[in-house]
Amino acid sequence: MLLKEADAGEVIGGLLATVTSLGLLCLAEAVELCKDARKTTTDSTGTYTFRLTGRDTRGTFNTASTMAVSARLPSDGDTATGPAVQARFKVHRTALTVPPLTFWEPADLVVRADSSRVRFDWSGRPGPKDRKPPRYTVTATSGTGGDDVVWVADGVKPGGSLDARAIGDLRGRLHVTATLKVTDDGTEFTTLYDTQRVGLVGVLEPPQSRDAECAVAGRRGEPEPLVPCSLTDGRYGRPYRLRSCLLRNDSGGSPGPRATESAEPCRANTFVQIDLGVRRPITAVFAHGLSASSPVVIETSDDGITWSRQADAGEPRFLEVTLSPGIDARYLRLSQTDGNRVTRLNELAVWP
Repeated sequence: MLLKEADAGEVIGGLLATVTSLGLLCLAEAVELCKDARKTTTDSTGTYTFRLTGRDTRGTFNTASTMAVSARLPSDGDTATGPAVQARFKVHRTALTVPPLTFWEPADLVVRADSSRVRFDWSGRPGPKDRKPPRYTVTATSGTGGDDVVWVADGVKPGGSLDARAIGDLRGRLHVTATLKVTDDGTEFTTLYDTQRVGLVGVLEPPQSRDAECAVAGRRGEPEPLVPCSLTDGRYGRPYRLRSCLLRNDSGGSPGPRATESAEPCRANTFVQIDLGVRRPITAVFAHGLSASSPVVIETSDDGITWSRQADAGEPRFLEVTLSPGIDARYLRLSQTDGNRVTRLNELAVWP
């Protein structure tokens, strides 16, 4: 399958989907964002051809778009899905040959989880052996199709491990992605080799925040309850519901913009917070599916009014923060150092 990555001018419904996540999904499901995908079948030699116009390879601003050729093998019965491969590139010439694509299915891919670590190992690597080693990423997923991303660890190596709290009580799957970049005849190809997905079972009890009440900053910066709380329900593929910066008119009609420019600035979504119900020990915080533009701040409180700053962290999509020993609190809050919005967060797990 061949798919063009949407650019900023081709956003559909406010979602800018990347080929990395969308390409393989389009092989299995006919979702709206896949309507322009092209599919073909190889001949007896494994050769395939796509014919496009120049317009098909360009974005809104007449620049070369990123294209991707994706393929996946079916499950062999012992794994949830088979291995997959994807090559990403830009088209700058009338005839372009994609380097040969092969599947990577290490027979000795092993995953073991205990109460402290999730360990993984494999041997061998994909791609030409005369190239430098690829970069490896481990991804844990949940959901019926294994498409809800629970945790991603980048830059790992065979024989590595994850903190067991990153997956908690997950019943899901794990796969390894090897990323290799090569330049062929002036075109850079980024090839992603996904292994088969193997079963992953966390042995921990749920985090103490599971099913706890939570809130998000409203327009004036006051905490507004999220009901039900999607940040603590253990469903990792669902982001929290953003609050609007728009005001309702006096008649209770549809939202409208602020009436005057002198009104106070909107502070909606500048923090999210969890209420553990009672004062509890807190040693670590795991943020799943986070989108933040600046480093993250973790604060705690006993009353939800007075807050103590406990840790500053980065802004990765999957964030692990270990707090200093001896911290007890009822409330925990996550915000950004610059006061900007937390634009996405799927799950916030608080561990004792």
